[in-house]
Amino acid sequence: MKRMLIAIFSMLMAGPVVAQDGAPRIDDIVWFNIDSYCSFTRADHSFDYNDPESWRWVLFTNFPAEDGLDPIESPFMRIDGQLTQLAQTGIRPLDGGAVRSYQSHHADPYLVEVSLLEGERGMESSAFSGTITVSRNGASSEIAYKGDCGV
Repeated sequence: MKRMLIAIFSMLMAGPVVAQDGAPRIDDIVWFNIDSYCSFTRADHSFDYNDPESWRWVLFTNFPAEDGLDPIESPFMRIDGQLTQLAQTGIRPLDGGAVRSYQSHHADPYLVEVSLLEGERGMESSAFSGTITVSRNGASSEIAYKGDCGV
């Protein structure tokens, strides 16, 4: 029992886990009934509103401005096991959407690019898909995502 407690304590005290190749790891945020304006899941993820285990997000945020930099925008991701707040650093056009650039608030920041390809639009929501790329110290990871913004 004592050995098991020591092992568990050691895992809890360990720093964030990094992908084998040194690239940042993009982890899921499990948050049932999240109240966000934009919520993105992995592209191959199946979301079921009635299943709390399926409430897994790779990024969530509010997008209060349609274009340009917005100082109050604060997306969140789980990178290398840590919930990380990002600050927007730029927007550039992309055929069918835009690429938003962010960085974390760390001394050695993560750099994040989110390609927002516009999908279907509803009365109060818009679908998006694309890729999220996280870089740090010359190594990067990328995932495909899907999601929407709106109420």
